[in-house]
Amino acid sequence: MKSLFRIYRRYIFSALWIAGVVIGVNLFVLLSVQTVIRSWDEESGLSVLRSQLNRVAAALSEDEEGKLSLGPDGEAALTEAEAQFAFLLSDDGTRIWGWNLPEGIQEHYTVGEVASFSRWYLLNYPVRVWNCEQGLLVVANSRESVAKYSVEYSRSTLQNLPFFVLAVLGANLLLILVLAVLSGYRLYEGLRPIAFGLDRLVDGRRIAVPENGIARDLARKLNQVSRILEEQRESLKRRDTARTEWISGVSHDIRTPLSMVMGYADSLENDAALLEEERREAGIIREQSLKIKTLIEDLNLTSKLEYHMQPLRVKDFMPAALLRQAVVSILNGGGQGSCELETEMDDALEPVVMRGDAALLSRALQNLIGNSIRHNPGCRILVSGRLEQKDGQSLCVLSVRDDGSGIPEQIRRILEGQRPSEPDGPHIMGLRIVSQITSAHGGQMRFSADGREVLLYLPVSRTLEAKDRKKKAWWEILWYGEGRAENG
Repeated sequence: MKSLFRIYRRYIFSALWIAGVVIGVNLFVLLSVQTVIRSWDEESGLSVLRSQLNRVAAALSEDEEGKLSLGPDGEAALTEAEAQFAFLLSDDGTRIWGWNLPEGIQEHYTVGEVASFSRWYLLNYPVRVWNCEQGLLVVANSRESVAKYSVEYSRSTLQNLPFFVLAVLGANLLLILVLAVLSGYRLYEGLRPIAFGLDRLVDGRRIAVPENGIARDLARKLNQVSRILEEQRESLKRRDTARTEWISGVSHDIRTPLSMVMGYADSLENDAALLEEERREAGIIREQSLKIKTLIEDLNLTSKLEYHMQPLRVKDFMPAALLRQAVVSILNGGGQGSCELETEMDDALEPVVMRGDAALLSRALQNLIGNSIRHNPGCRILVSGRLEQKDGQSLCVLSVRDDGSGIPEQIRRILEGQRPSEPDGPHIMGLRIVSQITSAHGGQMRFSADGREVLLYLPVSRTLEAKDRKKKAWWEILWYGEGRAENG
């Protein structure tokens, strides 16, 4: 919903910006048009008043009897000016000359009449007046050629004109803002169910957005997507459930006969009446059966971890003691074979306490050590632990490193999610379980560049105080367990 409000806010700002640009362009165009019209009017007025009317006035001549007549150049000037008629008034308003006069032209005009038709019209003809030596020259154009109007403003009005313009602009901006807000709110109301539905869709829930309003097409498509995803989730859930149940059922069904095979193989291996070769073969059967049992357990565990069906038995434990206990367990069982197994512990890790499933983490360490033993016979294995600080958070780093050939890059890319696992690819179940256990504890599994070291980065819960460190030595926790160490 925050993203939707952000869109709404940007919509308002965009509307204001567009309104400002439109108003600015309108003002520029208005001023430009006024300038062009004024220039046209000035050019037209100068042409008629200064050129053509001057030519008419200059072409008027007086004969010996005092009668005025217009020469050819004057008539040509009137024709070029598209004049309908013309006449000349003396200083007392008497008409002393006329050209092409229509009916209704008086012989005498008063000062008021002259002022009236100079400003407005004469017999509905727009006229131009020109004061020359002979008198007042009056030239009329056609009735449809010129429109006359008179506008007068007081000085105070002109002084307040900028405030009026600002008031008009402010009112326009306010109107645009109100319209933008109302339009944006309508858009916001139409998109709000869509945004709410997307939030629920991200959470993996089914949605049913009302298919109405301005975004009804989007709502219809979103509901279709929701139904498709719901069907896919149900299909995946049924498939995953069937897979988990099948693995669990197979594991259960195999466990009993496999135990019998291992029991009989152990009996045959220890039967002194059998030949040495037969007893060796029985031992091989027992070892391979044990591998099958371990493989089935790994398969069952990775299936539960993948679908979050493995409950974590969460409790406080000390990772330093856990690491040593995992190494001692392998040494006591003779599982190191011809490999040399060593431990190295950072002193800063000794008082560190973690919270999680200690058994699963011990299983992860044993898987890593066992992986090095199986693939690198006779190698040197170093199991270490240290404390690191990253982005203000304390991390426990458990490491298993050997001097063997290293984990192939193909497997590392699969486990780091850089490439999908192939059906016929290498067997990586043990390492996959380690990665799943680490992820279940909020940590990460990383590899060194040469693939010889696997590092588990796990979050730290707390660190023991100095007084508790004396009471809880690592060997006490390893020997007695954490409960006995606390009770002293």
